Amino acid sequence: MAPLKAYEVGPYQLMIEEITPRQGPNYSEIYAQMSVQKQGVTLGRIEPAKRFYQTRKMARSEAGILTIGLGQIYAAIGESHPDGTLDARLYYKPLVTLIWIGALIMAFGGACSLADRRLRIGVARRSIALKGGEAAT
Repeated sequence: MAPLKAYEVGPYQLMIEEITPRQGPNYSEIYAQMSVQKQGVTLGRIEPAKRFYQTRKMARSEAGILTIGLGQIYAAIGESHPDGTLDARLYYKPLVTLIWIGALIMAFGGACSLADRRLRIGVARRSIALKGGEAAT
């Protein structure tokens, strides 16, 4: 990706506004300030980064994620080049938020199943023992 050039990602355009080095507490990083636009209107900004940890001699990418409706824009930068461009992975995941909504629905269903006293642990065994005791009498 070259700075100030728009790239299509699904129905959106991503553009690197600035590439800046920054020093953290135990790492140095290069981060890209990116704007997410749709039809010329800026919807948000993300800051993916490439970090280098000096003590471990290890590099790692930090993703920039922007949630728009039920979808997400994901950007991760890789190596930088002498001409000012960056390697980048750009994704648009249109319905990824439904994964979290599905987990909430399953948790709600589990809570509802615990609300019925007949299905709780131990209650079913006591009712079988009572019915068996009544039949024997």
